[in-house]
Amino acid sequence: MLYDVVTPSSYRTFNVTIAHIIGLVNAVYCSELLDIYSKAKRKNTIDSNGFFPLNRNYVKIKTSIAIDEQYVCDASLSKVDLVKTSKDNPDVIKFDVEQFMRIIAEEDSKVLSQIHKKIVFSKNDGESKELKRMKIKDNLLKVVSYDDAKVVIALKEWVEHLFESDKISSDTIREFQTTLKNYAKTNTTIALKLITIAKAQCFTSCVDAIKQYEQEQEVLKSKRIRTTNFKVATSDNLSDKKY
Repeated sequence: MLYDVVTPSSYRTFNVTIAHIIGLVNAVYCSELLDIYSKAKRKNTIDSNGFFPLNRNYVKIKTSIAIDEQYVCDASLSKVDLVKTSKDNPDVIKFDVEQFMRIIAEEDSKVLSQIHKKIVFSKNDGESKELKRMKIKDNLLKVVSYDDAKVVIALKEWVEHLFESDKISSDTIREFQTTLKNYAKTNTTIALKLITIAKAQCFTSCVDAIKQYEQEQEVLKSKRIRTTNFKVATSDNLSDKKY
């Protein structure tokens, strides 16, 4: 187990030169984006405009950069044309590898200084970290969509609850909603029950909520069977025989 901790696969390398220009966190983030971009290119999952899906939870595990901080990195890196996010989905991004290489190869100190100032300015542009978090949360809440108003309210409460523990992304919400609709269909009671379970247990997957729900239903069913088979003695079913 200790070997697994120190093995090279547990480390994330980054370019020191780029770290001095765009900052350490941004450099680590770009290093991971470069790796994901490479894999997306091999798997042919990059669209005609250069965008590819980004699994925020995976990036968090690989880099320890929290999901909300990843969005902040996107905003900062967009100032120097390194990253662009899709208007429809913030978890679909474009990483400009050529621009990344240009910055690394740049030797003009004035140009590098301007790039650095843009990054620093974007991180200190008057918006507090809390305000940025609120904007990120608002964008996530906009992803919530369901036919029933009660379910929408419950889903938003689930999103807010998980957002506080940094466990949610727009893709997570979409996947949860799809599974929820396929399972509960038009049954609002079941849908609300599943969301309640997911919120209480901090489940990001509706599949986990469904498993717990079905287990609870089996227990209730078992109790009902035992109650039905137990015959209560009454004056009607007792014998009139005298002893």
